[in-house]
Amino acid sequence: MTTADPAKPTLVILAAGIGRRYGNDKQIAPVGPDGEWLLEYAVRDALAADFAQVVMVIRAELRECLHARLAPRLEGRASLHLVEQTFDAIPAGCRVPSGRSKPLGTGHALWCCAPLLHAPFAVINADDYYGHDAFRLLAGHFRHGNGPAMVGYRLDKALSPHGSVNRGVCEVDPGGFLRGVAEFTGIEMRNGALHGFAPDGSDAVLAPHAIVSLNCWGLLPDLLPGLESGLIEFLQRAGPGDEYFLPHAIDRHLAMTGHKLKVLRGENEWLGLTYPADLPRVAARLAALHRAGVYPTPLWASG
Repeated sequence: MTTADPAKPTLVILAAGIGRRYGNDKQIAPVGPDGEWLLEYAVRDALAADFAQVVMVIRAELRECLHARLAPRLEGRASLHLVEQTFDAIPAGCRVPSGRSKPLGTGHALWCCAPLLHAPFAVINADDYYGHDAFRLLAGHFRHGNGPAMVGYRLDKALSPHGSVNRGVCEVDPGGFLRGVAEFTGIEMRNGALHGFAPDGSDAVLAPHAIVSLNCWGLLPDLLPGLESGLIEFLQRAGPGDEYFLPHAIDRHLAMTGHKLKVLRGENEWLGLTYPADLPRVAARLAALHRAGVYPTPLWASG
């Protein structure tokens, strides 16, 4: 096992979710020309940006498959850790609500791998393609000793042609720092305009150039104590279906510390698997990137 350089950032990939709309394990859906997974592109792009450790939060049934595929790829390049998100992994003295079946949320997922996080780290979803630019932006941000950050994308570049999506629409101040995020659901084109449902349930028209969060975060270890205290508070009041969301934990941390979060603008195209019909389009776009020389074929052929 390669030992991580403590001065270099870590990539955390959240891969324990269950794709209810997609229908199966989209984390390991073959999308590249040689059957590559979306998360493999993130790993390769992060290594190119000088990340030194890959931590994946997973379900137990994916461990064997992920290890067999990724461990040989990362040998000599970066350390790999597979951390299971389970109901047993909770702070001492806490309990999981009775009748619980789905995972406790992305905030809990990150908490599960907190002991491995001693340097700046990026957190992403396993089923999204963020582009190589995202990891270069975060690595450059970290090198300058800055605070937390996120990579934001234009709303009109973060949609699915096959159904509505949910997105965190960001309010950004003139200095490029995040003022707030409002979660809009059911976003889709209707009557020639982008519509979505605001947090209060009202129908709203959204600007195509609005910046949205796609859960591509650049965070620091100082988040982790507050992440745990927030998880403890969540478990004390949570019902069977509630989730501890990472964005909420980040908002809480910023409010308590007074820190600001920089919004970095992602220029590459975002691709994601929300619906089964998304797969052919994603595969076609990735194939075009391979043909253009952005990636070798197969993905791990060189570099």
